[in-house]
Amino acid sequence: MNVQSNALQLNPRNESTVLGSVTFGLEEFIDQQGGQSKTVLSRAGLQPGMYKKPNEPIPLQSFCNSMHEAACSTGNEHFGLNFGARFQPEGLGVFGYHAITAPSLRDALEGMLSSFNVFQKNSLLRLTQHQGICSLEYRLLDGDIKDRRQDAEVTIGMLNNVLRRALGPHWTPLKVHFQHPALVDALRHRDAYQCDVSFQRESNFIFFRAGCLDSPMPDADPILHGITLDAIAQLSGSVAQRLSVAQRVRGEVVDLLPSGELSLEQVAERLLQSPRTLQRALSAENQSFKTIVEVTRQELADYYLSYDQLSLSEVAFRLGYSELSAFTRAFLRWKSVSPSQWRQAVKR
Repeated sequence: MNVQSNALQLNPRNESTVLGSVTFGLEEFIDQQGGQSKTVLSRAGLQPGMYKKPNEPIPLQSFCNSMHEAACSTGNEHFGLNFGARFQPEGLGVFGYHAITAPSLRDALEGMLSSFNVFQKNSLLRLTQHQGICSLEYRLLDGDIKDRRQDAEVTIGMLNNVLRRALGPHWTPLKVHFQHPALVDALRHRDAYQCDVSFQRESNFIFFRAGCLDSPMPDADPILHGITLDAIAQLSGSVAQRLSVAQRVRGEVVDLLPSGELSLEQVAERLLQSPRTLQRALSAENQSFKTIVEVTRQELADYYLSYDQLSLSEVAFRLGYSELSAFTRAFLRWKSVSPSQWRQAVKR
């Protein structure tokens, strides 16, 4: 069967980045898992040995792609979960060393929050407290990145290991939330965190007791902490161009689609703008809210349909359709075939 695509196209985008230190141990782990690291990196648009220049930014999209390609190459559908679980804070370079040399976990997290945009551009890291419970949240803001599952599982694993550095190797969170659906067997996630793990949540969260914040960091070093702070300050001068308005809108669309209640007004409120101001900003970029929603749905449909564990009804739900029939009609308009026919065709 010849599968057609009538996908709309959006304009070129600004690029989000992450420091090359995030690739520390990646090539070795791919090879250990039975994959081909050189092939994986090439397909993802990355070069070998990027960890040797830990302060050099690499495209965040390419890093996310590398996680997906590594999962395919190794046959390990939990590659991101496994890589994140073994990734120690030192592997994060100056960003990680600044955290583990802080006096307390509170200081470590505050340092990570204040410098996160230096380490990874156009992403959210936030700590909130409510009734004695802390939630450490991670979320991509760049709407151009649709395949977010492996990245979320890698990053939550990395952050969890910063907490464990202060609280001990046997410490476990109260619970963990992931924004993506349970695309594969979720028992591995519960085994990794030794706590309840939920999917299809508002964002990616690690929950823990607020009293943990006062725990001392065992590797506290005021001199090295100061040195890393200076290094981060120097890196902050190379902060990349901010996301375009359309990219930010696409990010919010990705988050809101499963709610089934997506509107320009909702997105404008989340971006702290009036609907009229947001419309003008999109028009200045030759974009429209309607087109962004349509393109985002098409791209996400391709992504979700690649996972057999998601039923067509679940895919429709993730795209904001209340009924499977509505999704099927839209997909026929985009591809000229049904979702089930597309799923079968792309497997061949």
